[in-house]
Amino acid sequence: MREQPFSLSTDPKFLYHSAAHDTVAQKLLSAVRRRDPVVVVTGEVGLGKTILCRAVMEELDQRTVTAFVTGPLDSEEHLLTAMLVAFGVVEAEEDGDARLENSSREALLTALQHFLTSLVSLNAFAVVFVDEAQRLSADVFEEMRGLSEKADNARQLQFVLVGQPALAAVLRSRSLKAWAGRTPLMCELGPLAPQEMVDYVSHRLSVAGANPQVDFTDDAAARVYELSAGVPTVVNLLCDRALGLGSRILASDIDVDLVNEAARELDISTAESVGRWLRRAAIFVVALAALVLAGALAAARAFHEPLSRLIVRWGG
Repeated sequence: MREQPFSLSTDPKFLYHSAAHDTVAQKLLSAVRRRDPVVVVTGEVGLGKTILCRAVMEELDQRTVTAFVTGPLDSEEHLLTAMLVAFGVVEAEEDGDARLENSSREALLTALQHFLTSLVSLNAFAVVFVDEAQRLSADVFEEMRGLSEKADNARQLQFVLVGQPALAAVLRSRSLKAWAGRTPLMCELGPLAPQEMVDYVSHRLSVAGANPQVDFTDDAAARVYELSAGVPTVVNLLCDRALGLGSRILASDIDVDLVNEAARELDISTAESVGRWLRRAAIFVVALAALVLAGALAAARAFHEPLSRLIVRWGG
């Protein structure tokens, strides 16, 4: 195989079009095309919210400019910086002394506004996917609400908030009532269905290699579902370990015994153990997000043009 079939990659090519994923994807696509100002996607850790959003981004037309940002976004300036970098409003260059992260909120807002204005003549608009949104502070939510309201008449800016179920409760909180009133659509992602497990496994194997010389038996797939409750992240963990065990004995069929051995090695046997793995996955996602933001800020340090010149360029 060309690559690992059961890695935790968020590459959209690995997305399996389950009933749950397709339902949310279609609702999300429709909302974006209607230019609803705010859309919320929730789901437990490990269900595949991020890979789903990345697949939806690929389905949008060229006049929909997308950005995918994730935490930690602990201030309005961090949010605006992440958006400007993700939209490509500023270009990284090898030398220069501009410090975008040290720019004032007002300067960042002006740069973003000029960028959005530049889209009008193209009949284009911008969509920001904000991952792990349940972790955002009230100030960052308020900043997003304000940006959405300013762009509301021309429908130039839309936010897709993606997060764990706690996000819905955050949006219902007293301090965010004004934002909650602007939420026309809330989508909740669910797990794989039992009858989808065989196809899910086959799909991942086929994407990883043109003609993989290995497969999971139907009984093995059923056991994977029983252990994982249809949560894709846990499915991938079990299948990856079972595949490794099978390769050691040159097995062409991954059977129930190999799946059970994988579960023993991973200590996955109960709902509690699955929850433990999902919490570990959540910590991994947060750590990865921190590295992504650090990379964005490092890139911002290398921007050659002063922010004032960028504003002029986008305004002209």
